[in-house]
Amino acid sequence: MKRDLPPPSLSPRDWSAHPAYVHPAYQSTVRRGPTKPLIPLKRALQELAAPVYGHDAIGPLDHDLTRNAAMNGAPLGERIAVTGRVMDEDGRPVPHALVEIWQANAAGRYVHKVDQHSAPLDPNFLGAGRSLTDKDGRYRFLTIKPGAYPWGNHPNAWRPNHIHFSLFGQ
Repeated sequence: MKRDLPPPSLSPRDWSAHPAYVHPAYQSTVRRGPTKPLIPLKRALQELAAPVYGHDAIGPLDHDLTRNAAMNGAPLGERIAVTGRVMDEDGRPVPHALVEIWQANAAGRYVHKVDQHSAPLDPNFLGAGRSLTDKDGRYRFLTIKPGAYPWGNHPNAWRPNHIHFSLFGQ
């Protein structure tokens, strides 16, 4: 008979196990990496009752980046589903957490004034979405596979396809 055991506690965190934040060969870390040690948050500061932006700010299409900005059709690119589960350091699900994502379009271009990459913008793709986790801490986004884009670390440097995540909640 299989017995389900509770997950081992990950607290307290072993900070020495984390890699260095600044790696001189990757030039952007020199400018953007933290230069002082991280400070763990006190448990009381982590115990917010609701997402920072509130439940009413979540629209019915906010999780679907293939439809939340569509003007005249669907965005270009390969459709993907991005799913996951938010859990606390003791392995318990975190319900009602706000998960936000943002990403480049299929050509590798962000909808942002700072992004002047020559790739085209897609009028049917905003590149941002958000979702609340369910009672089991699960979330799901529908989106397109983001494209790679040039990055100024060295000649011919490109950032690989990736999606950025933010998390707000308990």
